[in-house]
Amino acid sequence: MSLTVPHESTTTLPAPAPGHRLVPALIGTRKSAHVTAIECPSWCVERHDQEPMPFEDIVHTSKSENVGISSFLKQDGSLLMYAMLQVDPTSSDPRLRRAHIGIETDGLPDYHTPEMADRFADDLIRFALQLRDLAATARAHNGAVGDSDPDMDEALRRARGGAA
Repeated sequence: MSLTVPHESTTTLPAPAPGHRLVPALIGTRKSAHVTAIECPSWCVERHDQEPMPFEDIVHTSKSENVGISSFLKQDGSLLMYAMLQVDPTSSDPRLRRAHIGIETDGLPDYHTPEMADRFADDLIRFALQLRDLAATARAHNGAVGDSDPDMDEALRRARGGAA
């Protein structure tokens, strides 16, 4: 099976591999670029036809999965971790040419094989369970200690409408 792409002359392109599709890509520089069809994984959300780039700079990236972490002192969710599926088909590193997961917390992503990402996810699950234990301990401590700070007692009295 092949696909036909019409332009000045008709060119027959091979059908994309399973899990892929043909998409337009703007190849070149700002001064000299042309549109051509490239094979792109079905999970890739990059618009390869928006900005011209050399063919060797094309990277396929999925939608990012994000988590923002806020605190009662810093409520903006500024500590952010996100992960995305990537393939860099022309990388000099063969590991980047295969599907991998980029996980970023600050700056450049750390790259993980699928197996490494599974182990990291297991570590995060353990961490989440430990975090729940810490929360339960803090909650029990706060309940046992009560409001020992006089300013806190006054603030609570006011918040409760004068009731002690």
